[in-house]
Amino acid sequence: MAEINFQNSGTYLCLLENFFPDVIKVHWKEKNSNTILESQQGEIMKTNDTYMKFSWLTVTAKSMDKEHKCIVRHENNVNGVDQEILFPSMKTEVAANNPPEKACLKYQSGTLQLQLSSTSAYYTYLLLLLKSVIYFAIIAFCLFRRTAVCGDEKRP
Repeated sequence: MAEINFQNSGTYLCLLENFFPDVIKVHWKEKNSNTILESQQGEIMKTNDTYMKFSWLTVTAKSMDKEHKCIVRHENNVNGVDQEILFPSMKTEVAANNPPEKACLKYQSGTLQLQLSSTSAYYTYLLLLLKSVIYFAIIAFCLFRRTAVCGDEKRP
């Protein structure tokens, strides 16, 4: 909401989840138009046995009163037909929304949760790597200094 009020632009976000295989094509168009609009694409991320991806379209003030659609091409689409996800105009959305504070808090909460899960996964893998390095050092020390550390007193 702040983006619309202060920057005179708005952003649509298309989140695609639970698809397999990971090859997918996403583009945006205005409703009733064949022109492909310039949009941004997020990286494809693996989630369990499937994948997810997001794409976003930022529209200017002159396009905020138009409906837009996210078009998805994937080999598992029914009958090979591109899936179209229709987004209402920004002006309709602004008028229909509840107080902006709730929408912003909900969005920030989802973003925070994604950031926290990514950060915790990073530190978990870092800790496992550190543990492996320590085990390697102990085993290497025992192998090279077997007589002194491990108690193998056999000498030629």
